[in-house]
Amino acid sequence: MSRKKPIVKESKSVEIEKVDRGNDVFIQKLIAGKDEVENCFMRKFTIKPGGSMPFHRHENTDHVQYILDGKMKVSLGDETYVVEKGNSLYIPSKLKHSYENPYDEEVIFICIVPAGKIETKILE
Repeated sequence: MSRKKPIVKESKSVEIEKVDRGNDVFIQKLIAGKDEVENCFMRKFTIKPGGSMPFHRHENTDHVQYILDGKMKVSLGDETYVVEKGNSLYIPSKLKHSYENPYDEEVIFICIVPAGKIETKILE
């Protein structure tokens, strides 16, 4: 059954987990399956200086992202972009993408995806 009540919580109350396939990449599942929401999940990612996430894709999961702090290189398909605080991204399902933080400050971004299981296929 889906939650029919609002959720308000502090991010500091949400566990920070290391992303297994990432190098110095961390995730907080701010709104996720355990919250019993039916439409979307919200996650906060932190990539430390020198950190990265290899090329991967999600077969049935579009992403919208917003950079809260710092900057990083994002490869979307065959194009690479430098994104920074205040930038937003849309990553359609099936598009290979990767993240790299070659800068001196950590990058923090919000990622919103449809609710449900997210299947990640590492391509490297």
